[in-house]
Amino acid sequence: MLRAAALVLGASMAVPAYAQVDDDVARLTRLVEAQQAQIAKLEARLAVVEEGKAVEATQVAQSAAAPAPAPSTKTGSPRRMPAPLGQALPSDAHPPSLDARLARIERAQQGNGSVDWSKGTPEFTSADGRFSFRPRGRILIDLGTTRGSAVPARNVSATQARSLRLGIEGAAGTHLSYLVEGDFADNEVAIKSAYLAWTTRFLGQQAEFALGNRLNDRGLDGSSGTISVPFLERNVVGAGIIPVRGFFGLGAAARVYGDGWHVGVQVSGDDINNPGNASDGLTIAGRAHWNPVKTREWLLHVGAWGFHETLADDVTRPTRSIAVGGFYNDALRIAPGTFAGAVRGDGYGFELGAFHRSLWTYGEYGRRTLEGRAGSSTTQDAWAWSAGWFLTGETPPYLSRGGVWSRPKVLHPFTSGGSGAIELAARYEALDYSDNPTAGRGTATTLGVNWYLNNFVRLQVNAIDWTVTNPLPAGIGTDHGQSLIGRAQVAF
Repeated sequence: MLRAAALVLGASMAVPAYAQVDDDVARLTRLVEAQQAQIAKLEARLAVVEEGKAVEATQVAQSAAAPAPAPSTKTGSPRRMPAPLGQALPSDAHPPSLDARLARIERAQQGNGSVDWSKGTPEFTSADGRFSFRPRGRILIDLGTTRGSAVPARNVSATQARSLRLGIEGAAGTHLSYLVEGDFADNEVAIKSAYLAWTTRFLGQQAEFALGNRLNDRGLDGSSGTISVPFLERNVVGAGIIPVRGFFGLGAAARVYGDGWHVGVQVSGDDINNPGNASDGLTIAGRAHWNPVKTREWLLHVGAWGFHETLADDVTRPTRSIAVGGFYNDALRIAPGTFAGAVRGDGYGFELGAFHRSLWTYGEYGRRTLEGRAGSSTTQDAWAWSAGWFLTGETPPYLSRGGVWSRPKVLHPFTSGGSGAIELAARYEALDYSDNPTAGRGTATTLGVNWYLNNFVRLQVNAIDWTVTNPLPAGIGTDHGQSLIGRAQVAF
């Protein structure tokens, strides 16, 4: 009986014990399942993070291995880099949870900006699009040769860094933008564009107000950068009918842009590189353009410009010498002559152009009059006509917003396995300073080929047949010859 009682008592005690074990197993099973679900959720979030930020996701997985081991597909470890000076290192004693670290990375990714390489250099833009920054620059290397001149010094072959430029541009907010550039050209270093611009609405149109040193608005070629015009250099209207201050002036400018038109005015002193040992001159300039026809296949351009300048007392050369056979050849230029006591000048010009599919043509005329203290004056005239054709189907890179040249959008970039863009161009131009007996005149016919490897790399060849008549050297009179020039251009 004692044995029976003991068996009954043992059996009665075993039943709750087995029941408790079953409950523990069930709880452990539910816990494991919950942990597996949590791990699966974290792994899914890790996969999303790794797509955009692989290095940070690897560091998270490695740091998460100590406190909470979890399956990971990552192998290897990235190279550890020293932290920048002045920044506190995170403590490894109490690391945050994997979930907290993933949430922090996800928030950081949502706040990250974008980087665009389409212009050749990285353009950084904040996540809200209000701030941007981009380095910019250009490299223009020329190789040229001149033959046929009666002046031996003009028959030269040489290379030249036409322009080596580096700068920055960006925007701060929705209205304010800036641009600063330095340039090495013709063995000199100079500041080019350096200004702040405020873009807003004015009378229902987009308007831009700028302070600083800015490229003037004067003619189709004169208002466009050297890297954008179809030839190696601007035409003689843009280069020769120009104020004393040159292509840039330090001052204020305002432009209003409409649908196929714009109007701009500029008030400026001397160029920013002026030595500053005398009072500046003053130039008031304006330009307007209009596109009376603007369809899918046709675009017409009409423009006019003018300026009035009061010259500074220290001006000794009110007129520029103009290269007609390549900028590299300083011995081959149209002589500017001398004009003592120049006190003021006035200039004006007209523009007319047409664009049809891959074809373009345009002409420009300009005149400038200089006046001296004693009532003397001299008149300068220039005109040019150009035409071109993109054999590969691109449209001419003309911007109707400001009536200026830009760069083409290459349909099949050579750097991506395509042919690039090929353009044929021709130009005839004439410049006459000879109303001044000490100055010269000249003409040039240019045939050009442009090969755009992509949107920011261009190879050019210009063959120029030129004629120059200068008072000096004595006895030469009219000189005639040919120049062949090639250029490699990278502009970003």
